[in-house]
Amino acid sequence: MSHIVETTSGKLRSVVRNGIHTFRGIPFAKPPVGDLRWRAPEDPEPWAGVLAATDFGSCAMQSTIPGDVGELIGLATHAISENCLYLNVWTPAIDGSKRPVLVWIHGGGNTAGAGSQPRINGEHLARTGDVVVVTCNYRLGVFGFLHSPELGASGNEALLDQVKALRWVRSEIANFGGDPENVTVFGQSAGGFDIAQLMAMPAAEGCFDKALPMSGSLRTPTPADRAHESASSLASKFGGFDRMRSVSAEDLLKAQIEFRAELANGPVLDGQVIDQDTAKSLSDGRFTKNLPLMIGICRDESTLFTMFDPRNRDLSEEQLLQIMRSRFDDQSEEVLEAYKDERATAGLPIQPVDILAARSTDEMFRMPAIQTAECHLQHSSNVWMYRFDHESPAHDGMLQACHSLDIPFVYGTYEIPSMQRFCGSGPHIGRISAAVMECYLSFARCGDPNNELIPDWPTYTTVSRSTILFNTEMSIADAPLDGVRKYWFA
Repeated sequence: MSHIVETTSGKLRSVVRNGIHTFRGIPFAKPPVGDLRWRAPEDPEPWAGVLAATDFGSCAMQSTIPGDVGELIGLATHAISENCLYLNVWTPAIDGSKRPVLVWIHGGGNTAGAGSQPRINGEHLARTGDVVVVTCNYRLGVFGFLHSPELGASGNEALLDQVKALRWVRSEIANFGGDPENVTVFGQSAGGFDIAQLMAMPAAEGCFDKALPMSGSLRTPTPADRAHESASSLASKFGGFDRMRSVSAEDLLKAQIEFRAELANGPVLDGQVIDQDTAKSLSDGRFTKNLPLMIGICRDESTLFTMFDPRNRDLSEEQLLQIMRSRFDDQSEEVLEAYKDERATAGLPIQPVDILAARSTDEMFRMPAIQTAECHLQHSSNVWMYRFDHESPAHDGMLQACHSLDIPFVYGTYEIPSMQRFCGSGPHIGRISAAVMECYLSFARCGDPNNELIPDWPTYTTVSRSTILFNTEMSIADAPLDGVRKYWFA
């Protein structure tokens, strides 16, 4: 039996499946088209009657990720459109209860993805934890990250879309059985990197109560002058900025591919939306003092990118050493040996391609996560660190514990056909998912992920660096694979 909910903008009718009320395609802002292209999101237009929230809204403009990477991580979605600012809600009941709320910011390099991917179906998570789950779209690529004062564009419109969705949750979620004063923002990859920016943004102050970035953390915003230079190059293709709002979305998407090496596709230090260095804001606790933070990575993040390149599989040690020199210069041989020794001690493979993936994982994901945690520790003790160690059986196991493998375990969607090959099968998969999911749910309820399905998980400190390892057997490790950290922070 469906249920009708009244919001500020109008009435919505749910779809009920397996006892969970689902509301799909809720507009949380006006369509960012025409004069609103490259503008901060505005309140949605009210509607008359009852809107049947039965279908997902269009995904943001994006190109398909080719090959097995796109298939494995589930980024391929349905129709795309500039008219994309929609969110989705899963709730166990429409009542006066105040359930914890989890709001998901999707990944995809800020150029792909959507809040409607099958692997982030919130039904199982909502039912298991008696929580309300929200997913949202936001503008991607050139539509969300174009810095142009000529157009009135900060270059952070995508982040402002996320803020708009979070503020919608604050004002409306009580009508869906959720607690507007207990909101956890969580997200993976680009979603995690964006969350770190939200933690430091004046516009996002007070939007959420807990943060859980997965495989994404601190990222240095692009300086405004550099972002404007790339925007100017793109605009010149179409005759200048004054013509940009008349260019078709399809032509802009094609141009984004052409100019992909120049475009930031990420936060811009524009001086207003992002007005100072993100690390400084996080260290000062400018908006996040005592905010509970749970952060972590997959152990082998970068294998998803390195292992599909046949050139990397035949990588020689000399070629690997040259790559190391680009970062470590005269220390490269020492660093390479440290990686080998540490991984061998941990029982991990040490072929050149494995070291390459480990180095890339550290640069892009692990060290920024450590930096984010330690910035937050300057003013808060509520920090927990995790590492997801379960290995994918896909491609004869060469992906190991790769990027985005943890998502179906968080959502309990590991059994859907598109995820089974990626996640594996058997009773142990369900047990891993149950424990991981309960950590997320406990964190959402009270800001502490500890629960009866895992060993005691201490908070992260710069002394112990305690980290839970999610795998068939859950365990706690102090400073795992920590021997190379000193080279990154030297």
